[in-house]
Amino acid sequence: MKKLFTSVMMLLFATSFAFAQEAALVRFVDEAGNEYADGSVIDITEGEEDVFGDYQFPTGLYVENISGEDIYVGVEFNVISLPNGSFQICFPVNCINYSKKGVGKTPEGQLTTDEKKSLNAEWIPDAEGYGTCTVDLQVNIYTYNAITKKYNLDEMGPKVKVNMIFKDPASVKNVENEAKAVAKYNAAGQQVNNEQKGLNIVKLDNGKAVKVMNQ
Repeated sequence: MKKLFTSVMMLLFATSFAFAQEAALVRFVDEAGNEYADGSVIDITEGEEDVFGDYQFPTGLYVENISGEDIYVGVEFNVISLPNGSFQICFPVNCINYSKKGVGKTPEGQLTTDEKKSLNAEWIPDAEGYGTCTVDLQVNIYTYNAITKKYNLDEMGPKVKVNMIFKDPASVKNVENEAKAVAKYNAAGQQVNNEQKGLNIVKLDNGKAVKVMNQ
């Protein structure tokens, strides 16, 4: 009887676990649809200029609705490290700009069936504002109460940590000076004779490869 009870409990646990695994409603993905599992740590080391000429480090994250129906979502964020500049997120409808460490959340909004929507989240550092901006991001699912016209938390979704790293070119140069450069590549992976504007990858004779950002 004891063995039967144990077997039944194990079966119930396995069934509950399988149901929990199948119950995911949203997930973090990149532009191509590749998933970032819950708890992932993502390092962003390549920045870019926006249409206004400001340098920024976009997370490249999207939220995909895999629930099979229209849902309401929002993102809670924790700015753990912000050496300078500001962190901005525009999801799902409005933009929030944070210029200090701390916890915040986006307004809630609808994500239609099978929709994949960009977080439009990035660190906008000061000019030559080197350092690492670290942010925890968690997407949550909400229900909307038409009577109170308020959103209520229904389920907590996946969470990821993003490190946006802006390296000081001078410090990278110092590392390079300690060894001889044997090859140089541009951001597209093409070998070049001289470093280009933007991101460069320098292979050293000690086996290391360093990234150099030229403004």
